[in-house]
Amino acid sequence: MTIKNLKILTVTYLLLPNLIFILTWLNPLWATLGFVVSIYSFYSFVVNTNQSNEDFSALRVKQIEFSTILYLAFFTLVLGVIFSLGNFGLGQSYDYYKHNTIVKELIEKPFPVVYEHETRYGILKEPAILGYYMAYYLPTAIICKFVGFGASNILLYLWGAIGIFISFSWLYFLSPKNLNIILVFVLFLLGATLFKPYLYAHYLLKNVVSLPMIQYFIWPSGISFNLINIHYSPQHHIVTTVGVFFVYYESFIRKDNRFVLFFVSLLLMWSFLGAFSVGVIAGFLVLYRRFSNFFSVANLAGGGIITFIMASYFLAHFQDNRFSGFIWTFADISGYLYQKPFISILALVGYCIFEVGIYIFFMYKLFASKNSYNDKLVLLGFCAAYFIISPLYRIGFNNDLAMRLISTIKILIFVLLMFSYSEMLKSQVSTKFLRLYMVLTIILGIFSSMTTLKWEEVPSIAESPNINKADIPQEIFLQYFAKKNSFFGNYMMKQTSEK
Repeated sequence: MTIKNLKILTVTYLLLPNLIFILTWLNPLWATLGFVVSIYSFYSFVVNTNQSNEDFSALRVKQIEFSTILYLAFFTLVLGVIFSLGNFGLGQSYDYYKHNTIVKELIEKPFPVVYEHETRYGILKEPAILGYYMAYYLPTAIICKFVGFGASNILLYLWGAIGIFISFSWLYFLSPKNLNIILVFVLFLLGATLFKPYLYAHYLLKNVVSLPMIQYFIWPSGISFNLINIHYSPQHHIVTTVGVFFVYYESFIRKDNRFVLFFVSLLLMWSFLGAFSVGVIAGFLVLYRRFSNFFSVANLAGGGIITFIMASYFLAHFQDNRFSGFIWTFADISGYLYQKPFISILALVGYCIFEVGIYIFFMYKLFASKNSYNDKLVLLGFCAAYFIISPLYRIGFNNDLAMRLISTIKILIFVLLMFSYSEMLKSQVSTKFLRLYMVLTIILGIFSSMTTLKWEEVPSIAESPNINKADIPQEIFLQYFAKKNSFFGNYMMKQTSEK
């Protein structure tokens, strides 16, 4: 598999559920418009990719051999059992209650899924539609409408495994040539960047030292793209990892932005906040590259129309006391920030110094000494600023937004750190010290993942309750519903009532 094959596979995988949504949820006018521009942009992307000259000097290999593909596939399938994708494995975390319930709704009900008289919790007093990140569920649901529930769990498992395999393939291509790939994969899965084993200390100290605000700022970074992230939210993991890898390669390495907007628009149906955070990185790189090839018809037409459709869909979300749909509101943090302002400030300063400062300093020393690293220095400065600003969202805005912002930038920093580590092995920095630090990082990463993961028995998709029943798990929050009486519901969606 060449990098060209991987790029086409990536976009095909992300596009498929978007096409299902466009063709089955939208009225004929919008379905036709969305389908035509999607296919046109995808065709243009495939033609351009096949004709392009890829920068092989920046990649670990020119192509992934078939034997390596088999290893990656086997590795992915085994991890899929451990992560319990589709409730097919060792058990699942609490988020899979909602995953399985949403899949069941999509299988049983006609598209679009409408709730005309839903009054659960006494909150929904007007017609609603299912309004969640459905790209992870739609392919399974559309197949099971014809074959029944029997294949649902295994299909969801395979669909998630394909996404994780794609992210691993990108990781393989983008890893430095002189690093042990097993080490890179282990660090990636544990979310362990080179200079942050201290971070996991809060798992060890949480029963000894009670500083809520420190955990308040550190928590989202601690779970970024490690085992627990894949375990309870594979859709977010797929978007953030694949999204960052693709944008980094296209915009930063190849310096070509002609399909970046189209690509980011495909992420919205997977994870709106994940797409937003990848979009921040993409936006910076587009500006930095001075809009190189950005204004192509395929990019603006496909990316613009799909973004408009998905933004209209998510803008229809209901608001509750924790979320407010697309525009997040002030979040209650139990008054701790105001009662303990000194500790809160120390927590934020400490977070910035330790989480950003330590390894950013080492990376700067490396990159600043070589003219060829000027571009990476700029990207490094962007990462540092992004990292310092992102936890501020937790003061006044939704926690999930902060988590997605931090998790996404951590993946980009991970790529840069691997290259800095590769260079450090040839520098004056003690290799023994680095190896000892890596061992400590891995040990703490394993400890944090194993103490955070919680496996529990969850009903299969077929056994999950329906949303309009009283025994629905509390995991189905109001954020998973959208208003039918909205611009999307009235002017873009097919007019179908619940049966």
